[in-house]
Amino acid sequence: MVVALAVALLVILSSASIAGAEDIYSQRTIRLAREIHCPICVGESIADSQTELARQMRGIIEEKVQAGETDQQIKDYFVARYGESILFDPPKSGFRLGLWWMPLVAVALGAVVVATFIRERTRAPRPITP
Repeated sequence: MVVALAVALLVILSSASIAGAEDIYSQRTIRLAREIHCPICVGESIADSQTELARQMRGIIEEKVQAGETDQQIKDYFVARYGESILFDPPKSGFRLGLWWMPLVAVALGAVVVATFIRERTRAPRPITP
């Protein structure tokens, strides 16, 4: 019983601290932070990461939001420092656009090869002429 109460108290306190952390940032800051990878944590946004670097990056976003910068200007700031891989959804242009189209082209090419193979196998054999 005591363990259950301790666990319940821990859950309540941790959710309160998370809610309190989000209260210091604007909703726009949190939304932008969810679009940016944490350079330290694999697959985690700076909104979710608890590293010091992620906290600093959220602070930079909040400062830029308060200064009136647009979302694109803020993203460009981080891209200039960390590269396009810092964004969860990098722009689909240039080489990356080819990466998006490559699977579709491969499937279409494979379908053509399979259709040609099946057509050749089902075709009646040619008569042998002496």
